[in-house]
Formats: sequence, C-alpha cells, structure tokens
Amino acid sequence: MSTQETLTLIAYMLAPAFFSLLGMAALGSPAIAVLGEISAKTRKKVFFDKYGQQTAAMGLILTVALILICGASLGLAMVKFPNLFAAYFTPGSPFFQGIVAIAVFLVAGLLYFSTWKKLRTAKAAHITLGLVATFSALIGLAIIIPAKLILNFSQTGSTGDALTNTAILAQPMSAMYALLVLSAAAAMSLGYLILRRNKDDFGRDYYGFALRMAARWAQLPMIGFLGCQFWLYSRLPADIQTIILGTPLAYVWTALICIGAICCFIWLFLGRSESPMRLKGLAVLTLALFWVMHALNVTLFINFMTMM
Repeated sequence: MSTQETLTLIAYMLAPAFFSLLGMAALGSPAIAVLGEISAKTRKKVFFDKYGQQTAAMGLILTVALILICGASLGLAMVKFPNLFAAYFTPGSPFFQGIVAIAVFLVAGLLYFSTWKKLRTAKAAHITLGLVATFSALIGLAIIIPAKLILNFSQTGSTGDALTNTAILAQPMSAMYALLVLSAAAAMSLGYLILRRNKDDFGRDYYGFALRMAARWAQLPMIGFLGCQFWLYSRLPADIQTIILGTPLAYVWTALICIGAICCFIWLFLGRSESPMRLKGLAVLTLALFWVMHALNVTLFINFMTMM
C-alpha cells in the first residue's frame, strides 16, 4: 500500500473511528464509575462518589447512543449481507455468545447508570450492578474480537490459516481493546466534566479533583495499551514484520504509539496540576488525539486482515 493510499484509508477511517470511540467509552464507563463508587467507600471521600455519578450520567448517554448506532448499523448490514445473520445470531456461535454478553452489559449498565440516586442507600446492590456491567462488557470484547478475526481471515484463506492467524492476534488485540475502553471512558469523562462544570456546580475543589482523577485513570490503561502494541508486533510472523517495516504502515504504527505517549504525558501533567480547570484546552486536545490514534489503530487492523 502506497503512502497516498494509506493516508486515504486513514481519512476514511476517521468517521467510523469517531463512533467507535463513543462505543468504547460506553463499554468502559461502568468500570470507571464503579471504581469511583468503590473508592468513595474505601477511602471515605465523597468526591470519588460524585465523579462516579457524573461518569455514570455520561455512560447513560453513551450507552443509549451505542444502542442506536449499533442498531442502525446492524440493520443496514443485515440488508446488504444477509449471511451475517447466521454468523451473528446462530445460538452456539462465538458471535452469539459475545452478543449475549454485550446484551447483559446493556441491561445491567442501563440499570446501574439510571439508579445512582435511587440506590444511594443500597450501595452493595448498586456496586454489584456496576460490576456485572463491567465484566460482561469485557467478556463480550474477549469473545467478539477473536470471532471477528476468524470470520475475516476465513474469507481470505483456509480454515486452518484462519485459526492460526487468529491465535497470533487474539490475545494481544483482546487485551489491547479491554484497556482501550477503560482509557476511552476516563478520557471522555474529562470532556464531560468540562461540559457539565456550570450545570452541575459541585465546587471548584471537586472539579479540580475530578479532572486530576480522570486524567490518571485515562493514563494507566493507555500505558498498558501502548505495551500491547509491542506485544502484538512481537507475535507477528517474521515476514509480516519485514513487510510492515518496508511500508507506510511502519509510520502509521509509530504515529499511533507517539500520539498515545503524548496523551499519557498530557494526562500526567493534568493529574499533577493544582488548577487543571485552567488547562481545559489540553484535556480537549487529548480527546482529539485519542480519536486520531484510534483511526490509525483501525487502519492497522484492516491491513492485518489483508496481509496475513
């Protein structure tokens, strides 16, 4: 693939990457919210609970958006590709099991997000809902990603090759996306906190605390995500590694890692700032960088499907 073709593909991926990023933030929101809720109980600090509550409010919006986007996308796909119905919804298929896990996430997540105030006096039950939503989202990802890899590889090669290629990519990619949804949710909460500053007036001290916390919780899984990039490269066959180094994909992968590292550096700076609300522009910048990074990541994924 030439440099021009690579840049064109990246440009095409920006729009789907944007909606994908919203979906990933929705999947990661229960984990970030329940972490805030648990931290409030263990560390006896109400600011954690308030941050969890606001993250849950954001998660509710994103989850509803996820349902609408996925519903519309699935409807269009079923019209154009009827055979996908058998792959996705046949009981016993990996896709079906993954969709069941995501359905559990949707039900538990919506209940968790919408009952924050109603279950304020029943924290154990509410936290349990959050944990069910969190683990079902991660389990769904762990099932769907390998299933998607097998489906894509089987369309371009034999079943044996599809299983071999899936075995190479499944573990690092599953770990990568599990970490990415957590980072996406925390990063998105930075923007949500800024948007809600004047509507949910919890005080300057709270917003300073919440922005620092959101930055730290976005940074940690992002570091793990960047580590998975090296793990993924090490798993590739030697000939694929050589091909990548000799094509523009090497620059795509390098740019992806550099952008992720820049986000980590900015979050580190925000996490240590005494007045993070004065650095709102940097918080918004990380969201834009995250979006571009994800588009680069999707571009790599598409190329892996054609190279292996």
